[in-house]
Amino acid sequence: MAKAPTIVNDNEGLSNEQLMNYLKGNLSAEELHELELQMADSAFVNDAVEGLQAFSKDKKLEEYVAQLNGNLQEQLNNRRQLKEKRKIKNMQWPLVALIIILLLCFLGYVVVRMLK
Repeated sequence: MAKAPTIVNDNEGLSNEQLMNYLKGNLSAEELHELELQMADSAFVNDAVEGLQAFSKDKKLEEYVAQLNGNLQEQLNNRRQLKEKRKIKNMQWPLVALIIILLLCFLGYVVVRMLK
């Protein structure tokens, strides 16, 4: 099964762990420099860091990130369920009914033509 998506896009090269370590100040100078370069290059990363810096407590921040990831999973599951509902399942009986109706129409046409 594919890895579940999170609020931080893996294509941006930034993981949740890196983001949390940056906000807590637990990154080495090299990692800090790399992250700041990513922030300069990507508006998304920059906005994510700025938005999460607005929280004052680390515990609240982790809870909020977990809540966002949970909401994302819930939305994706809802979309998946809607997509499954839209699929046409078990078309055997409607197909049989359609064939019978078409045959009856054809037979009716033939009978009417023969009576004329």
